[in-house]
Amino acid sequence: MAGEIVLLILSFAAGIAVQRALPSDRFRARAWTAYFWTMAPVLVFYSFSTVTFDRALGLALAAAILATWTVAGLGYAYAALVADDRDERGALALCAGFPNTGFVGYPLAQIALGSPGLALAVLYDRLAWLVPATAISTTVARLHGKRAERRSDRSRLRAALANPPLLAAVAAVALRAADVPLGAAVTPLGHAAGAVVGPAGFFLLGLALPLDAPAHDARELRRAAGVLLIRFAVAPLVLLGAGAALGTVVPTAFYLAAAMPCAFHLLILARVFDLRPQLVRLLVVASTIPAVTAVVAGTALFR
Repeated sequence: MAGEIVLLILSFAAGIAVQRALPSDRFRARAWTAYFWTMAPVLVFYSFSTVTFDRALGLALAAAILATWTVAGLGYAYAALVADDRDERGALALCAGFPNTGFVGYPLAQIALGSPGLALAVLYDRLAWLVPATAISTTVARLHGKRAERRSDRSRLRAALANPPLLAAVAAVALRAADVPLGAAVTPLGHAAGAVVGPAGFFLLGLALPLDAPAHDARELRRAAGVLLIRFAVAPLVLLGAGAALGTVVPTAFYLAAAMPCAFHLLILARVFDLRPQLVRLLVVASTIPAVTAVVAGTALFR
């Protein structure tokens, strides 16, 4: 365990070092694209090929979907209550409702729960919204941002379809439906991906973490604190309630995913649509650092 933590720290430090050496966004974009087209679809294919979908898991996923939309609604209600402007409301709502279940959630699930937990975390990441989460977050950003979206409907459709994790999930489900035996073939692939996802995720974390000094007033900090309360406390409690309402036991990996920090892709949306990028950066950083620290430290102490 100590060796794994040291490797993660070194990967994170390497990401920061590369970010300092190559301040241009080009390398960061290429690194994220490489992860999205290689590591992410491999993990999705492995998870959808090996996890047994029974009634209990189906109910747990239903509870996750119910909780996800409920938290999104609560986040928007909070943002509408405290925000002064439309763009601030959109920024707060997005950060409250969209956790980082992929780039941060995958490696933390692998650290805390091992390969079985990682597989369940991937299912949560893909299915907790029932529809692609980025389609929803982009719509919210487009409706609340100051800058109009310039992409055509055709280009947005191409971007939605060029989704390797989604294609991997469809392929795995189709092969299982055709009774193609996948377990023995994909298990080594899944184990290899599980060993790599932690260092890769922490490298990307170091590569993406903003390094310039923040500047926020007390009012903005108070509003941000409300978002963090929703992310870390309200979201898992709502999932607990949804599981109880449906009479099912929710896997630990789902609770971990529900309490993940604000998603990295919100930083991109904030810049594209001029949606309070400084506030979004504050929330992403202020939620990511304690979440990563808590999971790594807790796993080191209790696993």
